[in-house]
Amino acid sequence: MSSSTPRSLAAELDVMGPSALRRASSDAAAMFAADVSGAAPGMIDPLPAVITASEWDDLYAGLVQRARLLDALYSDLYGPRTVFGSDVAPTAELLEDPAYLRTAVGIPARGSQRLFALACTVARTADGQWRVIEDQVDVPHGAGFALEMRRVLSRCAPGLYRSTELRRLHPFFDRIRTALDLRGRADGGSGRAVVLLGKGEDPLLTFDHHWFANLLGAPVVSATDLRTGSGLLTLRVPGVQADPAEAVDTLIRLAPSQQLDPLDLGPTPLRGVTGLVEAARNGDVEVVNPLGAGLLENPALREALPDLCRQILHEDLQLRSPATDSAPEWSTALSLDPAGGKRPVQRPVTLRLLVLAGADDYEVLPGGVATTTDDAPTAVKDVWVLVPETATAASDEASPAAVTRSTLPAYPAMTRSIGADLFWFGRYLERVDLTSRLLRTVLDTTNDLGSERGTTARTALGVLLRAVTDVTTTFPGFHQVDLKDPEEVHTEITALLTAVDRPGSLAQSFDSLAHTTRTLRDLVSDDIWPVIARMRARIRTLGQVDSQPLEPALTDIIDGCLTLSGAITDSMPRNLGWNLAETGRRIERTLGLLALLRATLGHRRHDEAEARVTQAVAVITESGASYRRYYHAAVQPELLLELLLADATLPRSLAFQLEKLGASLDRLPESTPSPELRAPLSSLRTRVTGWSPRDLLQPASTAGPSATALLDETSGAITSLRELAGALEDVYFRPTESTSPWGFDDV
Repeated sequence: MSSSTPRSLAAELDVMGPSALRRASSDAAAMFAADVSGAAPGMIDPLPAVITASEWDDLYAGLVQRARLLDALYSDLYGPRTVFGSDVAPTAELLEDPAYLRTAVGIPARGSQRLFALACTVARTADGQWRVIEDQVDVPHGAGFALEMRRVLSRCAPGLYRSTELRRLHPFFDRIRTALDLRGRADGGSGRAVVLLGKGEDPLLTFDHHWFANLLGAPVVSATDLRTGSGLLTLRVPGVQADPAEAVDTLIRLAPSQQLDPLDLGPTPLRGVTGLVEAARNGDVEVVNPLGAGLLENPALREALPDLCRQILHEDLQLRSPATDSAPEWSTALSLDPAGGKRPVQRPVTLRLLVLAGADDYEVLPGGVATTTDDAPTAVKDVWVLVPETATAASDEASPAAVTRSTLPAYPAMTRSIGADLFWFGRYLERVDLTSRLLRTVLDTTNDLGSERGTTARTALGVLLRAVTDVTTTFPGFHQVDLKDPEEVHTEITALLTAVDRPGSLAQSFDSLAHTTRTLRDLVSDDIWPVIARMRARIRTLGQVDSQPLEPALTDIIDGCLTLSGAITDSMPRNLGWNLAETGRRIERTLGLLALLRATLGHRRHDEAEARVTQAVAVITESGASYRRYYHAAVQPELLLELLLADATLPRSLAFQLEKLGASLDRLPESTPSPELRAPLSSLRTRVTGWSPRDLLQPASTAGPSATALLDETSGAITSLRELAGALEDVYFRPTESTSPWGFDDV
């Protein structure tokens, strides 16, 4: 790294001043947390780690040589194994390493390069020598993190990025994506590549892997989205049986080798793809990085690399590891003062850089992430690679005309697991919205009726509180709470807002919504991540003793749901994924409406209490304005019910939901019409067609003196909807995955 700051950058730093730099750091951290759904691994420092063009040439050559060496070592260790017969290799340590997968020996290569990706952590000594601290070969990562750092900092400190000419990152992935396509087509394949993720719960790692897949233009799959047969690896597509035309040519694995095939590698938490090793051995699918690549991370092998390089490549190793018996003095980079001082300081850093296989040779991403290594709190930085002063950035990057253009095959809209996530994303979005509206209205009603002493207020409030339990299915809830005790009522409301482990609570529904969203990163707009972050922060304040009143917080959450809905509507392609998400939303909104009507209008009460309850239902369903335009009268149960059941122009009416639900189902792929899908919706439509608001509100003697016919009718309709939801899962998501692991259907 350069020991001096480029003049243009230094001038911009003087213009910004310490306050603006600190503000940029804070803004970048907030934007990063919103995008990643998790905090950065340290303070985000807007001051970059700068690598000059000449320094980059030396580092680039050394990293490419290292990738070639490790590639040659893998080919030998899992091929002829001649290296074991030499005195140079640490044979005993390699044979004893559990990362050495003997079942992977003999798997054929496709092309001249076995390794596809290599992540190296490097640092520079004070005397200018680059050293490799760590090689990450089995599951390399860092591409998404590097792109995110560049994105957030270029937005929060744009003046810094305008000041200095540096190499861009996206053209690198354009070339790699083309090379990956050609690699998949090498043996006459379609070039189809997919990215297999592991079971990691680290949001930063998950974000990085999804970004990487997006940059490569390959869909993300889970192990249960894939199956083997006749030596082929194929995708399971929602509602369609995979055939040889949908075979996968390249599997980019971002999961440990040992977790990929339970048949040949043993049972794992990931479950893996049974028969994957055999499919790779047949040569019909290439797994990259190849199985067993983790052996190249062996510490003893790293120490032997200089001798192995001379033996295998007949070259001196350019990038060596630091000596184990002494700690070198590392070069530093200009950084914000961790103690809060106004003047920048020099701090030692390590750089994580990514090497990928290109069309003819390995290429190094011209940027990365730098991490401070001193005893002060960790900071992370963008890595800048400067353009030579005598050239332009375009001279070092492939021009559009130089890039090989090819027509990629049309991928399926998504895999079964992603389809399930989209379906449940739609359902949980509606669930969070309805729960927030219901609780806000109950709180408003409590404030309005709390000072009244008559039975009307107590009756109306009791109906609405028990409706909260019935709609959210958080039983026993308010059915066992003393509604005359404000303390007990407050405790139950707080639990409904904050109990993540309580199915049906607002916190649990939002947590599940955010969980499904993480898996859809390459399918939805980037603008939704700040919304998710704000909603998460708002929900966390609900349980705080000294927080503001709950009503404004619930309003913010409702606003977040509206923003999410708008972002999805305006940015998502109208394909299978959209239809599944839309189907989930319509099913959930219909279930919520029916449950709300059942809980509030399923029994008759005296007129004053019924008027209060009906007014609350109009607020929850956003139908008050429409009611006032249609009916010049006070809100009455029969008229409101007519509006909510039959008005197909009202976005929250039953008629509107059924129309949209039917249209979504019609767009889903079916080889033949599925009776299990059509029958529940047909039954529901038939039932609803015969409904009359006046008849629904008539007493039903079989269910008690105050019960109405609405109770049995809505129960039957809810049963039909649940049958439809189950049939959708059977047809489009099972047997791969019955549903998202966090999904449940009890509303």
